Amino acid sequence: MLKIVHLLDDFGMGGVVRALGVFDEPELARGASSDTVPIARNAYVAPKLDADVIITHFPASWARIGFFWTLRLRNPKARLIHIEHSYTRSFEHHNVPNTNRFRMLLRLALRHFDEIVCVSDGQRKWLTGAVGLEPGRCRTIHPWSGRQELLAIPAPERRSGRPLRLAAYGRFSEVKNFAALIDAVAKIGPSVELQLAGSGPDEADLHRAAQAASNITTYGPISDIGGFLKSADAVIVPSKWEAFGLVATEARLAARPIIVGDIDGLPEQVGNAGLAAKCDSADDIMRAIERFQTLPFDQMSHAARQEVSGMRGQIIGQWIALLQS
Repeated sequence: MLKIVHLLDDFGMGGVVRALGVFDEPELARGASSDTVPIARNAYVAPKLDADVIITHFPASWARIGFFWTLRLRNPKARLIHIEHSYTRSFEHHNVPNTNRFRMLLRLALRHFDEIVCVSDGQRKWLTGAVGLEPGRCRTIHPWSGRQELLAIPAPERRSGRPLRLAAYGRFSEVKNFAALIDAVAKIGPSVELQLAGSGPDEADLHRAAQAASNITTYGPISDIGGFLKSADAVIVPSKWEAFGLVATEARLAARPIIVGDIDGLPEQVGNAGLAAKCDSADDIMRAIERFQTLPFDQMSHAARQEVSGMRGQIIGQWIALLQS
């Protein structure tokens, strides 16, 4: 049996921690045991590990160069896999003043890994194109949501004359672009309602902005995703950057059509289940919502669940193929 060790430095990253659940699924657990080892953020030297496969789940940085290099030196027989949960073309656009230096960092930090798992095709194309990683080392495996119970939620019913009920949830921070979303829905008025849930550094500002609009309701963190989605017709994800976007996956599992920003891995989730559109500003989001309302809702709802129903088997199969290769 393979021994897999996962290295994490932030257990507060809910999507990353939840994605580890795929290794507990019976099909994978039969052939591989998985343990998780916490890594201090100021660790400069990697530990020596009793593992056949070591998987890192935190992003590269200049401070981490030594850690990534010593991971290979101290574990010469282990297979090293890095999952890139964070960096994307749009992340670079919004956050990186010197792209040449940033791309050099990624090439140097990841050079000793046997495989790089990208969480979306958009991310993979950026890493192998603009960044210059070898295509043969990079493959796409979408992240695991682990919320199969959402498949049992009844599909929404749109009634004529009733407001379109949108839901959005996630970390209340700049990346999610919720301030522009609140502005857009407030401007549209009573024909659209928004339920917004989450917490984070922008929490006070977002709650304050939403209070001025009667068609917006805000909540704190939610544990019952299914209960939250039941009261929504559709889900909107207007992020500024998003490697994949598990919120959109969860919406599709619950048969909710999606409106997503046309960036990074989000458009890959749309298919016939909604709309990918520019969502940079409040005006962009308004136009996206207006366009969405002209599309065939019942067809999008059906496609949302149908197109994601086989995702579990696909992800597990891809991980089995990688570990057995």
